[in-house]
Amino acid sequence: MPASGAWRTYWSRSSSCGADMVAAADRLYRALLVAVTVLLGALTVVVSYQVIGRYVPFIPRAIWTEEISRLCLEWLVFLGAALAIRRNEHFIIDVIPSRVATRFRVPIQLVILAFLALASVAIIVGGLALAETGLGRTSTTSGITLTWAFASLPVAGLCMLFFVIELAVRTLRGEAVEEIGADLVDQTAVTPEGHGIEGVGE
Repeated sequence: MPASGAWRTYWSRSSSCGADMVAAADRLYRALLVAVTVLLGALTVVVSYQVIGRYVPFIPRAIWTEEISRLCLEWLVFLGAALAIRRNEHFIIDVIPSRVATRFRVPIQLVILAFLALASVAIIVGGLALAETGLGRTSTTSGITLTWAFASLPVAGLCMLFFVIELAVRTLRGEAVEEIGADLVDQTAVTPEGHGIEGVGE
């Protein structure tokens, strides 16, 4: 097979693999959005119940609400960090100046993604060790095994690492750095009335 034909075959396969990765990342992103929405709703309900119980006589005061709200918050923080990476909105990505020359944006983006990958691996490794320590420990009032709380680190770390790899693949495929994740931001844009903006991102 000629060299040019072999290169076209390789590029076609790599492009197909990249498209599959983007599709998988989209599905994971949507699943995490649902999970974060449910967690935020649960956190709101639990905290509201805790506050109302302090002032309404016929509602019993529940001590377990503090531990459940903390559990929801821990998952929200780490899953939210993974979502931010997928949207190319993580705070470290702001290191790229908006006025930097276009030819420097890809190398800078890849360096930042490399650091994010290292941070994700550290979160996974440390989170697994921490989750293991929680197997024989339970919360004082709710009775929930602490592993449920500590597991938020390795789970979110795996999601972060997958999104980092996907962003690196998209960057190497030639997608503009400033455009990666912009479609996801546009899809969640809302008007002051709380309605989605029709036609955004189309």
